Amino acid sequence: MSIFDGYRREESARLEPGDYRVAITEVEETVSKSGNPMLVVAVRPSGSNIRIKHYIVKNDYFNRNLTSLKDSFGIADEDNEILGWIGAAGAARLAEDDRGYLKVRWFIHRDKQGTLPPWEGEQPSRQQVQGFEELADDDDLPF
Repeated sequence: MSIFDGYRREESARLEPGDYRVAITEVEETVSKSGNPMLVVAVRPSGSNIRIKHYIVKNDYFNRNLTSLKDSFGIADEDNEILGWIGAAGAARLAEDDRGYLKVRWFIHRDKQGTLPPWEGEQPSRQQVQGFEELADDDDLPF
């Protein structure tokens, strides 16, 4: 029995650069190579299973870039609970980088998303983040 038994050629559909509805699949607070605080936002275009990472670095353009993201996904200005952003739907202009990989060129404002085709597949929904309840006594822990 060989590892190649049952192999058949399978190629994934390639997305062309353009405007797409996208959903946030992951958000992480981290530090850039230059040492600046940074948000890494992963988005999934409608009708695909690929993830594209977008970087928002705390620099001169931070406020503009974060405003663009929040306006596209309908995230309130005061909402900085990044776990609750997961599942939010917005739109982005996707372009190829110099290596041929898709990247987010910019996010499209909510007011300008009306001409985009409807979401393909299961409609994303925002994750709900709940606070932790205080335990009255550590003896209530199951371990």
